[in-house]
Amino acid sequence: MMVYGLDPEKSNTDRLFNIFCLYGNVLRIKFLKTKEGCAMIQMGDGLAVERCVQNLNNVTLMGSKLQLGFSKQAFLSDVQNPHSLPDKSPSFKDFTGNRNNRFMNPTMASKNRIQPPSKILHFFNTPPNMTEELLAKVFEDNQAPCPKTIRLFPLKIISGMFQAADRSSSGLLEFEDVADALIALMLCNHAAIENPGGKFPYVMKLCFSSSRQIPNSMRSGGNSDQQQHQDMQDENLE
Repeated sequence: MMVYGLDPEKSNTDRLFNIFCLYGNVLRIKFLKTKEGCAMIQMGDGLAVERCVQNLNNVTLMGSKLQLGFSKQAFLSDVQNPHSLPDKSPSFKDFTGNRNNRFMNPTMASKNRIQPPSKILHFFNTPPNMTEELLAKVFEDNQAPCPKTIRLFPLKIISGMFQAADRSSSGLLEFEDVADALIALMLCNHAAIENPGGKFPYVMKLCFSSSRQIPNSMRSGGNSDQQQHQDMQDENLE
């Protein structure tokens, strides 16, 4: 798949992965040296490419309209000595087997809710003691647009203890517009969050929400995003 219209100063392989992994397994990403702002992405299958084109073609990212199209190449070959991008990161990266891919098997794939870009993001796999202030700081620290509204789904607490099913938290984030939400997802999807009581940090997962507005109160179990959080919890806990 070809991707045109990228900001060469603010794009890299990991940031593209953060967007395209919502629509299928990302195998390899390569930025072209001869075409500034252009990248090639090898997805896991043709259906994933179709989902990307359907949902991301002509969206605005970093002030530029993305243009997606099918490539004549069937796959991307390894690049032994990739050139460096403006941020000094390599222009080629192999994501095959990356644990942040969300379609690794049929069970994992069935838990994804395919949504087009919207101004509301669903976040999950954050610490159970997460607060709105701590979450806002994640976006601030990554120089991303900050959400104007943050809502955490209620946790189930029994006798002062988090229930086993709530070893992580989730909720909704509303941004000023779709463009800000897309930038935030690009910069903060898979951001590491400290886990003082555990060996590994939590890795925050973001995706576009099926919700069109955030309710004033969040009831347990009453939202399709909450169901997705419950479905994917075992797959995403560190």
